[in-house]
Amino acid sequence: MNATMLDFRTKMPEIQQAVARRERVNVSAHGRPWAVIVSWQDAKNEMPSAHDCAAAGMWSDRDDLDDPSEWVREHRSRRRFS
Repeated sequence: MNATMLDFRTKMPEIQQAVARRERVNVSAHGRPWAVIVSWQDAKNEMPSAHDCAAAGMWSDRDDLDDPSEWVREHRSRRRFS
């Protein structure tokens, strides 16, 4: 189903029924794609895992970061000039 921002005000029951039927609702604003609404059951299947993220494990080969939490805590603490 395709919907516009105006349809959110005027046709919300129809949009809710489409989502309940597990249809994807493509939302546009000013003629441009803006969002996609999917049912919760379908959204759980489409969520990427952390291993798919490019940033996951990017520092795993560093030897100076045995404890990343301690490293972040140390770098976020105030500087001490003495």
